[in-house]
Amino acid sequence: MAKLRISYPSLRQPGRVTLGSGSIKTVAEADGLQDTVFFLSSRNEVRVAVDAAFQKRGLSLGELQVCTKPPGEPSLEIIEFGADFLANRTPRRIVGIGGGSVMDWCRLAWAHQQGLLSTTSGTMEVPRLDKPRPAFWLIPTTCGTGAEAAAVAVYSCGGRKVAAVSDVFVAEQVVLDGRFLDRIPAGALADSLADTISHAIESYSSIVPNTLAKEAAVSALRLVLEHGSNPPDPCRNDRLMEAGYLGGVAASNCSVGVIHAFAHTVSRYGVSHGHANAISLGAGLTVNAAAPALQSLAHRVGLNGRHELMERLQPIVNSAIVGRDHRQLLAVLTDETHRVDIVNGIRSDVCLRSNPLPLGDPELRAFVDHVVEGLSRA
Repeated sequence: MAKLRISYPSLRQPGRVTLGSGSIKTVAEADGLQDTVFFLSSRNEVRVAVDAAFQKRGLSLGELQVCTKPPGEPSLEIIEFGADFLANRTPRRIVGIGGGSVMDWCRLAWAHQQGLLSTTSGTMEVPRLDKPRPAFWLIPTTCGTGAEAAAVAVYSCGGRKVAAVSDVFVAEQVVLDGRFLDRIPAGALADSLADTISHAIESYSSIVPNTLAKEAAVSALRLVLEHGSNPPDPCRNDRLMEAGYLGGVAASNCSVGVIHAFAHTVSRYGVSHGHANAISLGAGLTVNAAAPALQSLAHRVGLNGRHELMERLQPIVNSAIVGRDHRQLLAVLTDETHRVDIVNGIRSDVCLRSNPLPLGDPELRAFVDHVVEGLSRA
């Protein structure tokens, strides 16, 4: 496994976070909306919620500059579509409202339009100081990706996931409004929570040393354990949005591990990122069982080790997995040719470099076996 070069740690995070149910109205109340462009999820319930917030201010999204995201995760075509939308505009603010794919998309589209992004490699040039940069406002409508907290934007290129990293991607403003979770289906919510959980666990156990970020990971996991599978309480959705943000801060500053490397690899088979995290969470805990950080994290959230941690998380994993049709995925995971490709993909993924333990091909094949075993029992 390649050695990860580690320098003195630093913490990159958004300049301001506004949180609480109904806080989306702060976007409608912002000044300079005539110089603002909106990148918006195509989900109807998101559009309805945002429209309602603006209508209370006597405004309509139809009066503003809005680009609605095409279906799918960011690809070169979708990034190009967003860049074309920005071509004749010089916004002072770019607002991304949606899941992680929307928040990544708006930043990638701007970087591409500015000629800063090498789409084949994901490398970013440093923007010229004499060219004004718009302020990014990111509003997540799910509680899992943590993209609003990150200096990373991910897209698909040639069947692989590419991560573009730059300080210019860090948002000036984040808005965490729990009302976006009011109508989310249970399975989709569980997928999002599995993403937050894997951010928390993998960033805490990552070999990257960053105490502040790892404390964010502890808080994220504690919030999910307290609010993720209990009967809903009045503040549940707000707390879960906060957990997603804190998990994003931790992952952005510490990186992640084998669970995310697997999720990136199987995305080519149509498996969503959150669901891939859900089905591989137990496998990740198993192959990293000897990592002291996992025991430490379990104790930090009041549990007696890795096994009790998995027991507490199992209801969320079950909600994500049970009742879903995994026959096609199981066929892929048990086909030797595909297994070789998947192991190669995990091994070459950048996230594996920060995994707490070095994992060779035998361990990665065992990881895939654990995923298959979990899906077969569901």
